[in-house]
Amino acid sequence: MENGDLEVLCCFCGQDSTFNKAVEITIECDKKTKEVQAVYAHSKCLDKVLHKSVPRAFDL
Repeated sequence: MENGDLEVLCCFCGQDSTFNKAVEITIECDKKTKEVQAVYAHSKCLDKVLHKSVPRAFDL
């Protein structure tokens, strides 16, 4: 199994996806230490929860 085939869970709907198909969302947890956490989402789920006024610099 290659890394792109790894299963991840969508943080919005809880259903599985593969790493290659999911959108990775990085959250900076602590600005001082620069600690980050990554969560994953289906592109359609992310598009659904983002307010329409939020600019998208990427294709969903």
